[in-house]
Amino acid sequence: MDEPCMIRPLKILMVNKFFYVKGGSERYFFELSHLLESKGHTVIPFAMHHPNNVASPYSEYFVEHTEYNTSGFRRWIDQVHQAGKMIYSLHAQKQIEALIQKTRPDIAHLHMIDHQISPSILPVLKKYNIPVIQTVHQYKLVCPNYRLYIPQKREICSRCVGGSLIHPIIQKCHRNSRVASGMVALEAFIHRTIRIYRHINLFHVPSHFMGQKLIEGGIPKDRVAHAFYTIDMDSFPFSSRSEPYYVYVGRLSDEKGILTLIEAARFNKDFRLLIIGDGPQRNQIERIIQDQGLHNIELTGTLDKSALRKIVGKARFLVVPSEWHDNSPLVIYEAFSMGKPVIASNLGGMPELVDHGETGLLFPAGQVESLRDAIRRLMQEPETTQIMGQNARKKAEQLFHPEPHYLQMMGFYKRLLN
Repeated sequence: MDEPCMIRPLKILMVNKFFYVKGGSERYFFELSHLLESKGHTVIPFAMHHPNNVASPYSEYFVEHTEYNTSGFRRWIDQVHQAGKMIYSLHAQKQIEALIQKTRPDIAHLHMIDHQISPSILPVLKKYNIPVIQTVHQYKLVCPNYRLYIPQKREICSRCVGGSLIHPIIQKCHRNSRVASGMVALEAFIHRTIRIYRHINLFHVPSHFMGQKLIEGGIPKDRVAHAFYTIDMDSFPFSSRSEPYYVYVGRLSDEKGILTLIEAARFNKDFRLLIIGDGPQRNQIERIIQDQGLHNIELTGTLDKSALRKIVGKARFLVVPSEWHDNSPLVIYEAFSMGKPVIASNLGGMPELVDHGETGLLFPAGQVESLRDAIRRLMQEPETTQIMGQNARKKAEQLFHPEPHYLQMMGFYKRLLN
């Protein structure tokens, strides 16, 4: 186990389209970067310019700011204008080549590169014989809309996994738009046709479920390797205390299953639920709470890290009711680190994190009655909940702690460098 640590200090080109904490993938991007730097390695970031970016001495090499979230006619015009760059960006190629010539990295570790950067950088990395590993945070390699989910239908979908790419246009699965869906389908078709992802030597998947989907989509099995994410566990300290409430933490959007959670909470009015986060469903959730008089539910909005840790640290447990194949939600890692069991749906990589009856409870996604009963059980059995929380902390220490994660990453890097 100690052999990977004998590797010499490396210069690691760390690539992600966002260079600020926008979501879970960026949190891992920064966690891993800090971990590698603490071990004496040099991390060289490559990302997109953005007003929220963290300061970097390498920012002059970043790609220009591109926004794909405009709406209406302007969105259509922007998408048509940006389509070529989204599929293959000569600008990104030029910028990363200049950075490579300046820094001469030993290895490249990619994260989210689609659209704003694009896989056009891969031939440049190949040109300079730089081994490439990508942490796969979402399903873009096998699903053009990256979620295996059709939002407007609230339907899980795997039609494009190893299959025809006409389905996004038929289903309008990206932004409920045939134009937008057609663009991501065309993007996927071109990337598949030119086999651009062959330049990635190893795909790091944080869930076995993700790995299986990549293999089903045509990625060779020997190029897929599993390792859970890591978190700074000192930032999420263990707490044996609990008060009689439970929490949801995350984005307020269809695929997260929050409406199922609210319906389950309606049958558990004696128990307080705090919903922490923001997103497109917020107004709808507020109306439901008000119209149905659900005084046991409080919508807090987004909280800063200190307030969030304080609330989760005192909670009885956390609920992740996702109705899509959530890859490996960091919110579960954080809850486990704080000694809080988790009730999660049985989709994606969540059953790999939550051991039913040991570190929490699993329920069939979308089934209100099952979620209602799970909530009731953990609220009514505080001793059982406490034992589950202790088990959760032990699992976090064994699997999510930075030290074992560092050994795994060094093992991956050494494999590629050899």
